[in-house]
Amino acid sequence: MGNVNLKEKKERIWYWDTVKFLMILAVVIGHCIERMTLAGEKGLIPLNLFIYTFHMPMFLFIFGVFHNEKNTLRKLLFYFTAGCLLKVYSYFSSLLINGKATFTPFYDGGTPWFMFVLTWYTLIAWLLKRVDKRIVLAVSIVIPLITGYFRCINDCLCLSRMFVYFPFFWIGKMLDRDILLTTIRKWKKRLFVPSVCLLAIWLMLCVVKTSEIGILSPLFTGRNPFSASTHGLGFIYRLLTDAITLLTGAAILFVVPEKIPLISYMGRNTVNVYFWHYSMLYLVFRIINMEEFIENWWGVLIVMCIGVALTFLLSLNIFNFPLKYINRFIMTFKPKKSISTQ
Repeated sequence: MGNVNLKEKKERIWYWDTVKFLMILAVVIGHCIERMTLAGEKGLIPLNLFIYTFHMPMFLFIFGVFHNEKNTLRKLLFYFTAGCLLKVYSYFSSLLINGKATFTPFYDGGTPWFMFVLTWYTLIAWLLKRVDKRIVLAVSIVIPLITGYFRCINDCLCLSRMFVYFPFFWIGKMLDRDILLTTIRKWKKRLFVPSVCLLAIWLMLCVVKTSEIGILSPLFTGRNPFSASTHGLGFIYRLLTDAITLLTGAAILFVVPEKIPLISYMGRNTVNVYFWHYSMLYLVFRIINMEEFIENWWGVLIVMCIGVALTFLLSLNIFNFPLKYINRFIMTFKPKKSISTQ
């Protein structure tokens, strides 16, 4: 196991919680930036493009790293239930905040997609458990190169995101998490500076080449087919976005510290942040006049601070409800055995 000792095995590996918290923070900040760009603050588009490069693929990669086939049926039930619950919660939140909402049972472009994709991946991993993982990876890379040409593969059943992000999940599944962590620790000192430089260069390109790189933005979301601007070469753009995501994701693994006080602890509850954050942000953005609020730089800064504060707030254990209790019930439920009478 390299330098992973027995003490570490018994304790929580805080490194992954640190990564998860920073990624969920990127998700919340990304949604804040989206609202501001819709309100007219176009200067934040490069930052949004940068964030979308890696945040959700990183979550799915980590999900793959820790995935196993144990209790598959119960996991399927939990992820699907959580997705349906989030879908209902999002619907009624929108209804209360806006006075109107649309419920589409088989389509989802909002936050519930993540839970449904986890359901897909859990099922697919179980079905393919005896197939050579290298073959699965190769096929999973090719499929999005083809499906991007079909507009019917979209938010219906979350199929587009399921296909596009699957390679990142599968790469995580192919890796032994102990060996992976040992490798990251071994190479962190040597690769820290190159990784920081790589992330800085990509961020700089997003800023100075926004119009040129903007063609990649819809592809990073995972939900969009190839646009006409790709001139029939969408598969090349898909390969390019995959390569950028892999490089930036790997760089993040070598940049993130082993443990950050409070942040690492908060990283245990990222799924709760994901469940609650969007509707709460939406409520805040309905209360304030976004167009006027972001006219000054301090207004933009306040909105960003709201996103950070909300991420920390929703990481508190009090927001474990309802997912933690649903998960506990599903994972521990045992039907009562009938008592036969003679």
